[in-house]
Amino acid sequence: MPQLLVKNIGHLVSMNATRAVLRDAWLLAEDGFVTATGTGTPPAGAPEVHDARGGIATPGLVNTHHHFYQTMARAYTPGNNLPLLPWLAHMNKLWRPFTADDLHLASKLAMAEMMMTGCTTTSDHHYVVPQGSGDNFAAQFQAAAELGVRFHCGRGSMDVSSKLIGDWAIQTADEIMADVARLHRDYHDPKPGSYRQVFLAPCAATSCSRELLKLSAAYAREHGLGLHSHCGETVDEDVFSREKFGMRPVEYFAECGWDFEGVWYAHGIHFTDAEVAWLGAHKIGVSHCPYANMRLGSGICRVNDLQRAGAKVGIGVDGSASNDSGHVLGELRQALMLCRVKYGAAAMSVRDALAIGTTGGAALLRRPDIGSLEAGKCADLAIWPAVDLFSSGCENAVDALLLCYARQVDSLIIGGRVRIAGGQFTDLDLAGLIAQHHARARQIHAALA
Repeated sequence: MPQLLVKNIGHLVSMNATRAVLRDAWLLAEDGFVTATGTGTPPAGAPEVHDARGGIATPGLVNTHHHFYQTMARAYTPGNNLPLLPWLAHMNKLWRPFTADDLHLASKLAMAEMMMTGCTTTSDHHYVVPQGSGDNFAAQFQAAAELGVRFHCGRGSMDVSSKLIGDWAIQTADEIMADVARLHRDYHDPKPGSYRQVFLAPCAATSCSRELLKLSAAYAREHGLGLHSHCGETVDEDVFSREKFGMRPVEYFAECGWDFEGVWYAHGIHFTDAEVAWLGAHKIGVSHCPYANMRLGSGICRVNDLQRAGAKVGIGVDGSASNDSGHVLGELRQALMLCRVKYGAAAMSVRDALAIGTTGGAALLRRPDIGSLEAGKCADLAIWPAVDLFSSGCENAVDALLLCYARQVDSLIIGGRVRIAGGQFTDLDLAGLIAQHHARARQIHAALA
């Protein structure tokens, strides 16, 4: 891979240890990694030069929780005004005919959307695997490879049927763990600069057996893989856990072996003070999904309390049927505002919120090679217009990224390769993808009508 010089950066937001911002800056990359940054006259001789056009460069954003398949159920009327469990009951009816080809299409749309909003590394938590649907997870890796985005694949799972979803989406623990081993063998790349990683992601304590939770924890611990599930999202979940297991969800997961660094939970709203302290002591992470939590009326994550306790916090857009969009920068704006609702206007700065979406997500996924723009890190940059219609008149261009309406990228660079330039994908027919995706979604909706 040749050298790439990114020049004419109006503000380079490094998100390094000092959170330095360089004005009138440049960045040099080689073999997919940053080799140098600076200000003033850029070095000469790079065979490829990309003009940032005075824009704001941030590290590529890191999304730590999503359900790509739900892009085919946005603004789905039966669930638009419901809390989580009734909402799920309506959503889950849609997925019985879902195939690996559908998941490829939904995943590609979801990742393209996030790329346009600054994301260069994303995870997905996919746990609906209809019988006979094909190789769902291979389809996701294929979509990620076609777009050139870094992808952490959560091998989701359910082995306990419930009234929320039928037996058609249930697998045995043995089937699930055999597929985990296959994906780990065939796709997981732990090296710096990796574009493909695998983690284990049982759906929730409500839909997974104790055996599956224990087997998943043991495998993740033995092989150094991430371990992820939903936890602490609703009060109903607490009630269910107490009635069925005689303990709160965090305690139940811990009893099943989920008590080590590498574990992270989606949502993490309803934790007690003691649980927050315990999570911090064990370096366990939380994927903060502010928009989905507001959309479903679930509550507010205790972000500042978790961080003070030592817990890792990253951003998650959650499924595109409970968020209804996957705008990663917009999600950070929601995180900023919701934190201020809970803790006060001075509780979180723009730079604090950007950290959740960059270094915070990198730490949660245990990716020391991403999350900041400095020598030795992956050359993953989101370059934003310095001023747009919604931020015109701003005095602080960097703070305007979140204080003003969330914008789309002007350019996106992943591993030193320009994937978006001038607001357009360099090698994707986005209009064609949208048309194909929307048509298939309408078919799925109509089949249930």
